[in-house]
Amino acid sequence: MSKPAQRHQQARVYRLQFRQAWAVLILIGLGFILEILGIAHATKSMALGGLLGYIAQCAFTLIAYRATGARAGRVIMLNMYLGQMIKWFITLMGFALIFMLAKPIGAFLVILAYFALQVVHILVMWRI
Repeated sequence: MSKPAQRHQQARVYRLQFRQAWAVLILIGLGFILEILGIAHATKSMALGGLLGYIAQCAFTLIAYRATGARAGRVIMLNMYLGQMIKWFITLMGFALIFMLAKPIGAFLVILAYFALQVVHILVMWRI
């Protein structure tokens, strides 16, 4: 006999997503420490990369977890696809704008902070 699906935990997902703002603040602090140690523009670079990752993931979370319930299966699936597309759009446009408009900047640190926030997201959401 199959095991029934677990109940959707929309409020918990939202709460965990918004707690990841602490990871952005930690990345900014780490960038500040790196800048004190002599790496130029580390704070701005890590702040922009972290904020881009956080904003894109928040958009995905808010869109993907909008619908709940057993009868909303199709809507939930479509919202996941829509959320993922919007997340990629925000990410691509964000990187383009950061690299075109934010001068001077450390490209490696922007990308490193973005991926660090993705890893934090995976670790935080793993518990659900």
